[in-house]
Amino acid sequence: MAIDLELNEQQRQLQDTANDLFGRLCPPSVVRRYETSTEDFPREVWRQMAELGWLSMSFPSEYDGLDCTFLDAYPIYIELGRHLAPVPLLEVAGVAGELVAALGSPEQKGALLPAIGGGQAIVTLAFMEPEGCYGPAGVALSARHTGDRYVLEGTKLLVSCAASADRLIVAARTSGAAGDEAGVSLFIVNPKAPGVAIERIPNIAGQPLYAVTFAGVEVPAADALGMIGGAWPALNAVMAKAAVLQSAMVLGAGERVQAMAVDYANHRVQFGEPIGKHQAVQYLCTDITLEHYVARLLTLQAAWRIDTGRTFLREASLAKAAASRAAAAMTFAAHEVHAGVGFMNDYDLQLYTRRAKHWEFNLGDYRHHLDEAMKVYAPIGFEEGAKAPARAA
Repeated sequence: MAIDLELNEQQRQLQDTANDLFGRLCPPSVVRRYETSTEDFPREVWRQMAELGWLSMSFPSEYDGLDCTFLDAYPIYIELGRHLAPVPLLEVAGVAGELVAALGSPEQKGALLPAIGGGQAIVTLAFMEPEGCYGPAGVALSARHTGDRYVLEGTKLLVSCAASADRLIVAARTSGAAGDEAGVSLFIVNPKAPGVAIERIPNIAGQPLYAVTFAGVEVPAADALGMIGGAWPALNAVMAKAAVLQSAMVLGAGERVQAMAVDYANHRVQFGEPIGKHQAVQYLCTDITLEHYVARLLTLQAAWRIDTGRTFLREASLAKAAASRAAAAMTFAAHEVHAGVGFMNDYDLQLYTRRAKHWEFNLGDYRHHLDEAMKVYAPIGFEEGAKAPARAA
């Protein structure tokens, strides 16, 4: 079956709306302000996104969602990346909301999904730990069962918007050895509960990222999200989908970076002529285009498979690997075109470069996703571990 790599008319209109909204409300001055603001994100932008239904697009209609497809949300993420809009749509709706929709009980869905979709509740995932592993090996925070509750002990890092969160979804290990998929559980935790400590982490991207420490935090068993010890398959699938959406953000940013590089090459004059006349500069602009093109094809392929209900883990990992590579390569080439001016704080290119470093590693880096792509791919006709046939002479 052929893959449709074009957005439909409704999706293009949605992209135009997002481009207009973020262009008006999230200019570079706002992006810079929220790098150092005590607030994690602009609430007015969040409110307008909620009114447009963007926070609940994929949620079921019975919980005030819009029942939209994956590709319906895709163009919004392109514009998030183009404008570097400092809002946690991916973390709150694309990850935490999807986990609640996938694993939550009717009571949990009823309590959280309408509140997330309406912009009243901020819910975010606490997954990464000091060891820095992306897979189940990275889940070591312990959840000890005692009576009718679990006691959490450990630390999570790089938790987005934790200071603004109404609830945290915490990945913890309830059983099994380190690295086992079995034994990973999710818990809905009040960040104001006794024993929870939150501290902002300075980072190159200027993102609202936090370290969250759990010291004997008691969580009722009723606040487990999904089956105890069986959360990994759904968590892995949701993070894979989120990686595709983040890849769309990289694509939007890449289009802006390319436009900046080409414009600078056409207007920067040295020795009486634009630097864009030189092949070395043209090659750099072409490199940005090629990296963007490869990442776009793989990301759209993964999004199409998700949208049509096909298996998608391998394609999502290939898309994220390409996007991680492109995020670094596109900004590097743009800086080569701009030379020193691109590093100045009042020049917009450095904003994209620093965000690109976050995107490069968030939700799994290049090597991790190449490994994942090979792990989930089994050539037709071969069992896992089987020896490939010898080539014909």
